[in-house]
Amino acid sequence: MKSVLITKITKPFDQKLAGAFVREGYKVFTIGGHEAEGVTLLPDDFNTARSTVIKEAGRLDLYVDVSDERDASDSFTIRDGLDEKVICDVYEANVLRPMALLEAFLPLLDMGQGRRLCFLTSAGASVNRTRETSGYAYNLSKAALHQFIQMISNKLVPSGYTFRVYDPMHGEVPVEAAAEGAFNYFVRRRGTEGRNPLRDDEARLVFRDALGRENAW
Repeated sequence: MKSVLITKITKPFDQKLAGAFVREGYKVFTIGGHEAEGVTLLPDDFNTARSTVIKEAGRLDLYVDVSDERDASDSFTIRDGLDEKVICDVYEANVLRPMALLEAFLPLLDMGQGRRLCFLTSAGASVNRTRETSGYAYNLSKAALHQFIQMISNKLVPSGYTFRVYDPMHGEVPVEAAAEGAFNYFVRRRGTEGRNPLRDDEARLVFRDALGRENAW
């Protein structure tokens, strides 16, 4: 049985995504949020959580970080001045915790067969696409996450890791459709062009949305 860690289950999207993995026969773990049918809720302590996964599954095949936190106070514009506390809180949730979690569970992914890392983001945080004049805390956190993903991709792809970065298009695409799209994107291979190993699309770091479109970073 393949195993997957979904970093937390707090939003309807997380619940639908976890349900898709359970439905398809995965052993599903989560380390935060709500209980869900068929999902093993791990202790908050990372070391204890890792020991539990080792005991129950022995490894991890997929890692899905669903950190995508926003703050209702993150509505200030550049003219208002930046709210340092809001920026730090959102950065902690969207960047620092994901970094710490991945560090804790990477050894289990090294032992797994899938070696795939999945992350959520938003096209609204794209340097090339954004037109927003507020929401700086969220966008800054996602820009930092993009840099982190690029850095670990450079390090881990030569070791056989693959990456998925996904925008669920919150508020634009129904949650169930977005979660099913995420599941299909996370578990399927993108393919090799003309069966030429030198044209393997998995070596490319790609950012897609719930409509299947590739987005600019």
